[in-house]
Amino acid sequence: MMPIKLGVVFWVALPSLIAARAAAPPSADEAAQVERDWRMQDGIGSERKPTTYAAAIELTLQRGEALLAHLAATGAPLTNEPATWQALRGQWERLATDPKAHDAQWEDLWRRVHQARRRIVFASPLAKTGPILFVKQVPSVFSHQLTQYYGACAKPGGGVFVLDKPGESAAARELTAGKLPLGSYQTPDVSYDGKRVLFAYCETPTSPPNRTTHLDRFYHIYEMNSDGTGLRQLTRGPFDDFSPRYLPDGRIIFISTRRGGFHRCGAGPCPVYTLALMNADGSDPRPVSYHETHEWDPSVLNDGRIIYTRWDYVDRNAVFYQQLWSVRPDGSDPRIFYGNNTWNPVGVWEARAIPGSSRVMATAAAHHAMTAGSIILLDVAKGVDYLDPIMRLTPDALFPESEAPVSNGAKGFWHAPAGVAKRPATPPEQERWPGHCYRSPWPLSEKFFLAAYSYQALIGEPNANPPNMFGLYLVDAFGNKELLHRDPNISSIWPVPLRPRPMPRAIPPAAEAAEKPEGTYFLQDVYASSPPLPKERVTRLRIVQVLPKTTPHINHPPVGLPNASPGKQVLGTVPVEADGSAYFRAPAGIALAFQALDERGMAVQVMRSVSYLQPGENASCVGCHEPRSAPPTTPLPLREGAGGGLGRANGAITLTLPSPYKGQAGAAKALLRPPSAIEPGPDGSKPLSYPILVQPVLDKHCVACHSNEKPEGKVVLTGEPEGHYTKSYNALARRVSYAAWGAPRGNCEPLAKPDFFGARGSPATKTFTEAHYNVKLSPAEWERVVTWMDANALFYGTFDPADQTRQLRGERIKGPALE
Repeated sequence: MMPIKLGVVFWVALPSLIAARAAAPPSADEAAQVERDWRMQDGIGSERKPTTYAAAIELTLQRGEALLAHLAATGAPLTNEPATWQALRGQWERLATDPKAHDAQWEDLWRRVHQARRRIVFASPLAKTGPILFVKQVPSVFSHQLTQYYGACAKPGGGVFVLDKPGESAAARELTAGKLPLGSYQTPDVSYDGKRVLFAYCETPTSPPNRTTHLDRFYHIYEMNSDGTGLRQLTRGPFDDFSPRYLPDGRIIFISTRRGGFHRCGAGPCPVYTLALMNADGSDPRPVSYHETHEWDPSVLNDGRIIYTRWDYVDRNAVFYQQLWSVRPDGSDPRIFYGNNTWNPVGVWEARAIPGSSRVMATAAAHHAMTAGSIILLDVAKGVDYLDPIMRLTPDALFPESEAPVSNGAKGFWHAPAGVAKRPATPPEQERWPGHCYRSPWPLSEKFFLAAYSYQALIGEPNANPPNMFGLYLVDAFGNKELLHRDPNISSIWPVPLRPRPMPRAIPPAAEAAEKPEGTYFLQDVYASSPPLPKERVTRLRIVQVLPKTTPHINHPPVGLPNASPGKQVLGTVPVEADGSAYFRAPAGIALAFQALDERGMAVQVMRSVSYLQPGENASCVGCHEPRSAPPTTPLPLREGAGGGLGRANGAITLTLPSPYKGQAGAAKALLRPPSAIEPGPDGSKPLSYPILVQPVLDKHCVACHSNEKPEGKVVLTGEPEGHYTKSYNALARRVSYAAWGAPRGNCEPLAKPDFFGARGSPATKTFTEAHYNVKLSPAEWERVVTWMDANALFYGTFDPADQTRQLRGERIKGPALE
């Protein structure tokens, strides 16, 4: 038999095989299209890992029997299917023992087994989805988790389509035909009543030659009726707006570059996009996440919260940590949902709630490629990290980049196996179709889902993926996969049933109306920590603002020696009570990190993530990276609808108290008083400026022995410029234990250990004590030095080159324009 290859010339646009029992027999063309797909799934005639009809039949029988057992257990209306299936198994067993059986017999039985399996798949009530909305799209010019959603990278072609009779006909009807100029479409959503449709569109009259030529192209969000009428544009301006999702309260949450800033770890420009919110008519679009880098794929959980993917690599490895978070619809109470200390999979995207379940379905995907990989079921009741909470729904596809290398389209690969303790066995499908992948799951239940699937290999940065790689399938957890629609020229992605669905409850805003752009934090017990804190008193919390990058390329310019570092500045400190509690006001709308300080003002533990407040929000956490299954150390009554709740935030269990903590005075000492105001840090810590913060201490105590004329130990600690920094900075910063992507000792990842970073973990600290030639700093001078080391030993408080030049000269600046 001649090998069958996947490609444009091998796929023919044919209607799909009829699935319903009462439907008319399929046409020859329909049967040929589906049979071609069966052959490719089974490896009949494939170039790699070919299989025999006998082996393919045996595997199909096993998968079909598992499906039949599930359908019978769930009360699905089965009539002749079990008996038919048993008869087919009997025929297989007889052929297997017949030495005279020939290929034509095996092929005929193989075909009849698949036809019966397809009828059984579509016999499930869950398979009767009704019309399916989806988008046709050519993948972007540059395959990467970031660039796949930029208008600058969009290729022309596609539209919004409806598959009216999935399983009966592959004919697709376009809703956007003739309504918009040539362009690219993506990320649709259907309203809860099934009457309206959202999608993102970018006008692309020509295909971009690269990702930087057409930086004036942007995706905007559109809405129309489900029949294609009433098209209207909701967002405008020089922003990429995409992934719109209807909220139960009528508003729309989406992803947008309106936050500002750029990514920190590669060549740009890659503008930051985060969660945003707008009214139903598109008015008042605004960011509601103040995270300093990218976020993706918001969707509404069954309890009304938003689940989404956040890239959380503050002072950590840039390849990992694209994992799941949750947030209230108003942008308050961001919490870890899954994976913030997980390296395998590299990242999880496209999370969706499952009807009637607390579990979610998602795509385990790569960092250096567009979103595609393996479909997983997540049960966070089994844990919030690593593989324990994961059930692989498509075990035929390994997790890309961690478990299986991702081709870059040339001769290289992207491979980050650090989190893979033991590589799983390579499935035959992975050998047959290296890099094959799934994406865009729409769960029908925990066992059945719609998805896009590609036999062609996922291609990673810096190249593009084939235009026609994805088709639409009905997939189940038993290994069965049936083709619904495949266009020979362009990918079909993002299937959504075009029908009404249950509406989750509308969660009221957690933040009360605020006169000032601020909120409060309540920390119940700083000692509730994992890893455990050293047995000494924590007296204060340092509040550090994490600044977004305002220039488009990695380390261009850098703000200090730490590689790909975000900017930082110190807002100040607040007191921690003897029982470990703290209660304080903090500004809203900016990214914040916290540090637990000892009695000498040094950080015992640092936070390599960010939190933020909405104006008027009252947020809380139990402890400092405390055990995630631990309950609150002091019971605190909550009341519904007042911001109360228990969950995970910033690597910790969080207890969100009723706003503004009324009636909780006996719960913690900090609540016996009004919230503390932040006490500003030393001069030069906001905006951060090494020449103002640290150099005066060196001039007074150190330069006498460490000058150009007298470089004791060959160390010069003067403030003279040397390269991008000063001589003293270049000498001292290398003796500070700072956190950074690629830093020594594995950068203490994924979990930060106490006393590892900052002043307590740095050899440089001894330089400023009596042990070093009887150096005696005043308390104010000591605070300057340890504040600098704990702030990750940065030099500049801005990415702006002109302001950096002024700071290098020791001048003061107003501060970063973007916070």
